[in-house]
Amino acid sequence: MSLSARNQLSVEISEVRTGAVNSLIAGKLAGGEVLKATITVDSEKALDLKVGKKAIFLFKASSVIVSKDDSIKLSATNQIKGVVSEIKDGAVNAEVIIDANGSKISAIITRESVQNLALKVGDKVTAIIKATQIIVGVK
Repeated sequence: MSLSARNQLSVEISEVRTGAVNSLIAGKLAGGEVLKATITVDSEKALDLKVGKKAIFLFKASSVIVSKDDSIKLSATNQIKGVVSEIKDGAVNAEVIIDANGSKISAIITRESVQNLALKVGDKVTAIIKATQIIVGVK
């Protein structure tokens, strides 16, 4: 199956926390970073998610916020540190590719944001993704 979501990260499930309505699924990336997804309990059960199972975390590049400031405390669970490896400039937006210990995270942000952050290749940044923006898939 081909999908339009640029971010399709392979993870190993490291935690499943089941609630009344939603479940929190933690997945470890190859580099050791952990991403968390919030999905319905029904989806958790249908996918048979268990610790140790391989999965794919999917999220659109437009769901990624890029920050250069580590001093701000945020409610977003997923704050993955990385280095800008590429910036593709467009007329309105730019695609920023972040290397997070070997996992590539793509973010679509405005050109104005790239300029305001003075982003350049090699900059240390944080990719911020809300857990509710991540879709979990299994093969």
